[in-house]
Amino acid sequence: MPYHTVPLFLGWLVHTRQQIHSHAIADGPVKHWLHHMTWVPLLLGWLPMPLEPLPPPSPRGKIQSPPKHTCSTAEPCQIRLSDIGKRYHSFPKGSFKARFIPPSAPRFVVKHLAAHPPSWTWTTKGSPNKDRSFQVPTIPITCDKAAPRAIHWVVAVFHSFKAHLNPVAIDGETGKVKPGWLRLYQNNLYVHLRGQMKETAAPKRAPPPTPKPPSTAPPSGHPKPTPSRENFLEAELSKLRQEIAELKDKFHNYITSHEACCVRRSNSPSESSEEEHPTGVTPRPVRPPPVLLTLLLDGSSKPMANPPTWLVAALAQQDLPITFRDSAFVPSPFTPTTSFPEGTLEVIKLKFDGAPPLFLGTHRDGDLRISTAAPASAVTTSYNLPHDPYVPTLPRRKK
Repeated sequence: MPYHTVPLFLGWLVHTRQQIHSHAIADGPVKHWLHHMTWVPLLLGWLPMPLEPLPPPSPRGKIQSPPKHTCSTAEPCQIRLSDIGKRYHSFPKGSFKARFIPPSAPRFVVKHLAAHPPSWTWTTKGSPNKDRSFQVPTIPITCDKAAPRAIHWVVAVFHSFKAHLNPVAIDGETGKVKPGWLRLYQNNLYVHLRGQMKETAAPKRAPPPTPKPPSTAPPSGHPKPTPSRENFLEAELSKLRQEIAELKDKFHNYITSHEACCVRRSNSPSESSEEEHPTGVTPRPVRPPPVLLTLLLDGSSKPMANPPTWLVAALAQQDLPITFRDSAFVPSPFTPTTSFPEGTLEVIKLKFDGAPPLFLGTHRDGDLRISTAAPASAVTTSYNLPHDPYVPTLPRRKK
């Protein structure tokens, strides 16, 4: 029975009982049934009534996720300093007059940025963190001539990006990229280069495989299996080592013949070999020079075909500092300057017969640098070398 009909049923029973007493219905089954049915409403009164519907939960304490960021097509996104390099943002519609895609960074750029991540210092002037400094990642857009070649490559990418922009992204008065587009470019290129660093990271070496016991099964008539990738790499590595050894021998022979030629020219024919090498004095041993490399346009390197004779003779000295003994890059053009740039590791002095001295240094990028002057405290050692007409000098200034 629905609960809302209980009052109607109760009224009907009370009315029926009054009719029984007023009309003095004779005793019988009907009177007996009606007499007991009058207690039904009392029993129904003790039944539990239905509960009200539960209220909706309170919104307090609920953490709503922030709305997903959607880049605007009309203006560049406002990127905070703390969000630079966290996600890629799209440029507004009509920013480019030609499609611009960031190029893949060469290996030397990735190695330099991994060792020296570009950033600038931001010092707060207010809030609880007053006078506190933070390092903000960035991408350089200008550099000087003495900067590493990896930074020069990054700056060249920025100039390529600027050449693709429409006038809407460039300030008409100054000719510079507007701050909104510049920050968007630095953020996206930083994300791009960071992805390149993760891809070129050296993978972890797997543990060596356990050798399998030799099988005792009889040989079958199937052909022999092809060599595995490890055997192929080992063969290639041994081949490269053999080629490097042959190149070193050729350099050694070339230096020996060059020095012998210079000695014959400097000494008269009447001098004997005993005067050249007195009794009890052994000639100074000459070591093979390091492999000189030249940098190609695609970022790769190859051995230098015709290295300068004076440079080969200098790098063949026996007691050469250790920083000059590894493979080195020879920049093109290889011309001297008046001073060494910042980041020079060691400097040696080269004294030539009939020519002013020349200073040779190694840079932290692996490049060889030459200069006509250097402070005495920076010079590690000096070497006397024979005359060579190909020793470079500073170009003369036009009057």
